[in-house]
Amino acid sequence: MNDNNKFLWIVIIGVLLIIFIEYLVARYKGLKIFRLQNTISNLSMGIFDRVAGLLMVPIIYMHFNFLHTHLAIFNIPETKYYFILAVIISDFLWYIYHRAGHKVNIFWGAHIIHHQSEDYNYSVAVSLTPFQVVIRVLVWSLMPIMGFSAKVVLGTHLVIGLYQFLLHTTLIPKLGIIEKFMVTPSHHRVHHGSNKEYLDKNFGGIFIIWDRFFGSFQEEINPVFYGATKDINTRNFIPSVFHYYSNLLFQVKQLPTTKEKIKLLFNGPDWVPESGALKLSSTYINKGSYDYKSYSKSKTFYLIFLTLFAFTLLAITAYIMADIPITYTYLLLVFIMLNIVILGRLIENKSVLVLELIKYTGLAFVFYKLYL
Repeated sequence: MNDNNKFLWIVIIGVLLIIFIEYLVARYKGLKIFRLQNTISNLSMGIFDRVAGLLMVPIIYMHFNFLHTHLAIFNIPETKYYFILAVIISDFLWYIYHRAGHKVNIFWGAHIIHHQSEDYNYSVAVSLTPFQVVIRVLVWSLMPIMGFSAKVVLGTHLVIGLYQFLLHTTLIPKLGIIEKFMVTPSHHRVHHGSNKEYLDKNFGGIFIIWDRFFGSFQEEINPVFYGATKDINTRNFIPSVFHYYSNLLFQVKQLPTTKEKIKLLFNGPDWVPESGALKLSSTYINKGSYDYKSYSKSKTFYLIFLTLFAFTLLAITAYIMADIPITYTYLLLVFIMLNIVILGRLIENKSVLVLELIKYTGLAFVFYKLYL
């Protein structure tokens, strides 16, 4: 296991601190940009993504390293100047990957989770799923074949990921001349807008020049309405993750020919078959009609506690996983995921007693076997 995972706790503290500061500033300014259900849903997705990342990043590194060792066209040195070049190339690949994520249904199913929240704040930045990783690996395999080492390729991901994280806020205004060549919070607010004029715009990761060159640039002019064009009737974790693929399956069954079924998967979300418009599954509701529930103070406290508990358990697991039997690592990751499922059910006021008993009993058993 990768010893670098030991430092995940620093990242977690940094992310949660930035989100908390943004919440305090927004509250001071009287801005209502946080709703509990959306924030917990976003953070749950982020935990899911990191749980998968603990297992997948070493495999991705080995894949890139294999390509670099056996198929590299050039042997590009690991210098700071070549790293800057690598970041520029990686950002261009990000633009291609990101645009495809909006234009191809089977890719959009993995990416839509990042666009579901009707609030826009730093919690949205971590609302990702590991399903996107498969697509990313395919696209970024070009870089080790070009001659960049696996370490450099993954390093560019860290740079783009950090830069992207900082874009997800309404509190930073337009940034003058920087708007001409760099992606700014204003540009990315447009990207997350469901306004007709903002759909499928501003795909760039760090540099906005790709959007300007390829005709997908849009300046922030009108107030942004966040979220997807159609909302879903839940903030429960499991249906939130799988709703789009579930709907694709529902729509595939409506199509009479294999040709149209394939077209549905590889065309965009706005594609209409010759046989006529397709029905949506019952999960979808009109935008703005989701029923945001009010909770008692005790339940609100417990929802926040469970969210922080999941992050804490994730940090502990990452820190100790190199030093414990792999079976216990997998068990801890299972209980983290179970905690997220419990959170999702609690948001929708569903029973979780049995699941809670399984979680706490299982965790007690694991830590007893490890340390007592």
